[in-house]
Amino acid sequence: MDELDILKQNWKRTAENFPKFSEQDIYAMLHKKSSSIVKWILIISILEFVFWLGISFLMKDSQSTKQMDNLHVDYITIPMTVIGYMIIIYFFCKFYINYRKITATDNVKTLMANILNTRKTVSNYIIANILFIIVSCVVIFTIFFQRDPVLLDTLSKYEANGDASMFYLIYIAAAIICMAIFILFIWLFYKLIYGFLLKRLHRNYEELKKLDF
Repeated sequence: MDELDILKQNWKRTAENFPKFSEQDIYAMLHKKSSSIVKWILIISILEFVFWLGISFLMKDSQSTKQMDNLHVDYITIPMTVIGYMIIIYFFCKFYINYRKITATDNVKTLMANILNTRKTVSNYIIANILFIIVSCVVIFTIFFQRDPVLLDTLSKYEANGDASMFYLIYIAAAIICMAIFILFIWLFYKLIYGFLLKRLHRNYEELKKLDF
C-alpha cells in the first residue's frame, strides 16, 4: 500500500484518533506523484538516447556495420540515423516541457489536462519510434536485396533454376519475420517501461476526477 492509499484511508476515517485530511492534501499528494512519474519518463527517454548512442558506437566495427559500409549507401544510412536521433531528442524535449508544466500546475483542472497531454505525448513517442523502425527495416532489407553481392549471387542461382519466385518468397518471409521479432521486442520494452508509468499516471488522473474543489 503506497502513501496515497494510506492518506485516502485516513482521510475517510472519522475516528478521533485519526487526523482528517482535506481534498487539498489529496491533491498535493497526486501532484507530487504525477510530477515524479513525468520526471521518470524524461529520465528514461534520456537514458534511451544514451543507450542507442552507445550501441551505435559499440557496433561501429562490427561485421554488420562493415557489410553495410561496403554497400556505399551512406547517403541513406546517415540521414536515417540523424532522423532517428532527432525523434528521440524532440520527444524528450516534449517530456521536459510536460514535466515543467506539471510541476508548475496549481489547480486540479490544469493538472488533469497536463496528465492527459503527457499520456498522449508518450503514446505518440512509442508510435513514432515503431514506425521509424519499420521504415528503417524496409529500407535496409531493400538495400541488401539490391546491392549485397551474396544475395545477388544467390538470386542468380535461383533464376538459373527457374526458381526466382521462390527466392523472393523466402527473402520476403525472412525479412518480415526478422522485422516482427525486432518490433515485438521494442514494443514489449516500451510496454513494460512506459506502460507502467502511464498506468500510474492514469490512476492519478482517475483520483483527481473524484476531487471536488
